[in-house]
Formats: sequence, structure tokens, C-alpha cells
Amino acid sequence: MRLRDLQRLIDSVFLPDAAMRGDNIGVHVESASGEVHSILVCLEVTDAVVAEAVERSCDTIIAFHPLIYTPISRLQRTDRVGRILCELIARDISLLCVHTAFDAYPQGTNYLLAHKLGLTPERPLVPSESGNGYGMGIVARVEGGMAFEELVDRVRTVCGAPVRFSPPPSDTVSTVAIVGGSGDSFTSDALRCGADVYITADLKYHAFHAALGRIGLIDPGHYEMEQFVIDGIVDTLRPLITSTMSIQRSTVITNPVQYASSTTDSTSQS
Repeated sequence: MRLRDLQRLIDSVFLPDAAMRGDNIGVHVESASGEVHSILVCLEVTDAVVAEAVERSCDTIIAFHPLIYTPISRLQRTDRVGRILCELIARDISLLCVHTAFDAYPQGTNYLLAHKLGLTPERPLVPSESGNGYGMGIVARVEGGMAFEELVDRVRTVCGAPVRFSPPPSDTVSTVAIVGGSGDSFTSDALRCGADVYITADLKYHAFHAALGRIGLIDPGHYEMEQFVIDGIVDTLRPLITSTMSIQRSTVITNPVQYASSTTDSTSQS
């Protein structure tokens, strides 16, 4: 398959029009051949992911997070993005990114986490103009209700890391809004939809102050919320690609954040 044909296939499922405006989705690097035979799917591209693609003879990488966020004026190996781009070009590996197009996919980032938490997705938090269930974030129902403390413990267990939280006005949780990754800008949408609790990442200290008495907040971490997207992308695309192509999951843990245990002197990575 040609790289541009693969991009069209991806766009038919993860709609570009549903992505956030200005998000750099699509082709970041095109190989000299422009052919796709073996795909590696990762959360984000790091030096270790590129090395894994080389070792596994993958000619194409599909990443969730874009590698290029801002315009690049020069390629230098002393810079992380420049170094990785140089290596991809040297190894003749194509790179595509899906990011918020996958976030907006009805079975995308937020659906996957809601499912892991045992919640029932009902609708997008902010519906896309494209309709058909696409949109940013998700509003999910808690069947039979749940104590907030139980939800916090469930998020901690599923995401595999410590969580930051502030309680809702009522201890019983019936409706939960979720935005995977940095979702502070969607807090007002979570309030408007009537959610008891909003789960998102990268919340600032003052965001917790602003939410007190209005809505519960749970912040399990950025990587921790999005770690399930690799399986979601692979499971969605595998039935759509030709039998002559392969698609596989990256095994590299790309989370740069580590946590100090309260019971040991060592650090651990989620």
C-alpha cells in the first residue's frame, strides 16, 4: 500500500474534521519509497521507538502524539525532535500521527478509558460537527451509582499510578465526564453537562480550587489516561489493512514521568 493510501484509510475512520483545530495530524515524514509493508503503532515517537521499528523491520510508524508540534527552522541532532526526524529519514521510515482525530473517534481515547473503568459511554462531551458520535471527550453513566472513593480507587488501579483528586458535592457518582490528556480547557463543558466528576490530566492547583463544591476532579496523569490508545488504534486498523501488510504494537514505555514510592527509597515508572 502507498503511504498516501494508508493516510486516506486512516482519515476515513479517524476523521480529520473531528480533530481539534491546528492539531498536526497526518504525515510527518514520508519515506523515499512511499510504500507501507509493516506498521509499528506507538503512543509517541522516542529514540527507543525508532530503534524498535528498525529492529522489527517496520517501514512505517503510526503515533498517537504528533512529533512536530511547532514549525521547525532547522534539523539538529542536539534537539530531541530534530534528532528523531533525522533518524527516521536516515532509516527511511515514514511517520503518521492521529492524536485528536483518534480522541474524537467514538471508540477512541476516552471510550477506551471509560470501558476500562466499567462506565457506560453515552455521548461526546463536545460533539463534532461531523456528527455520528464523534467529538471531544465523553460523558459516561455509572450504572447504579458509585461512591466517589470507589471511583478514585478504580481510576488508580486501572491507570496504575497515584491520582490527584478533589471530591464532588455529593459522594454518590452517577455521571462522569472524561477527557484523556490535558483537559483543563474542557472543565466548563464538564460542568455544563451535569457530570458529578470530571476525569482528566495536567490540572493546575487553582483548577482544584475552582472546582470545589461544584464538581469532583480526578487527575490520574497524562500518559496514564492515554496508555490504552495503542491497542485501540491497532484493533481499529487491523481489519482494514490488506493481508500483505502487518501492524504491531510498540512495547516501549514512553512515559517520561517517574514516581517516588512512599514505602521505598527507589523510583518507579508507571
